Amino acid sequence: MKFNIFKSIFRNNKNSDSMDKKAEELDELGLLKNELMEYDKNVDFYYTNLINSLILYTYNSIELESLAPILIDPLTELYEELDYAFLPVCFETVFRNAKIDIEFKEQLLRFKNQVDEIPNEIWDYEFIDNHEKWFEVKKSAEKILTNIGIQHRLFDCKNHQVLDMNDNVIYQKPDTNEK
Repeated sequence: MKFNIFKSIFRNNKNSDSMDKKAEELDELGLLKNELMEYDKNVDFYYTNLINSLILYTYNSIELESLAPILIDPLTELYEELDYAFLPVCFETVFRNAKIDIEFKEQLLRFKNQVDEIPNEIWDYEFIDNHEKWFEVKKSAEKILTNIGIQHRLFDCKNHQVLDMNDNVIYQKPDTNEK
């Protein structure tokens, strides 16, 4: 009986040691180092997506509508671009790779909350240029972009394609691999 208890205790300590080693390899999101390295390969995409989403929030309704050939439905893209940019693993990858200084992380998270608080009733072009909530969001987006050193307000379409009415690609940024 003693032998079995000893064996059981030894096995539990051994399992505990291997679990500790695995825990050391995990980051705060629960990802292993090799998984993080895979995300790191796409950091430029995550960074561009985050900056693009902020830039979209600086646009008025006419500027947004002018992006329809690229974004199809700019109003939907307005939120979805931001939502994707703030997926924890993508968002954290931008900071882990120092694309944006960590000092701006809280400001960005507050901005995301500010956008999340926009009532559904005013998610429409007619309100973007006329509602106080939208004015506040635009002002916040402008301030963040300026603070992190982004001086332009041009949507970077290198990760987007322009399609014609038959879904044929009629424009894709030259530095992409596909037509």
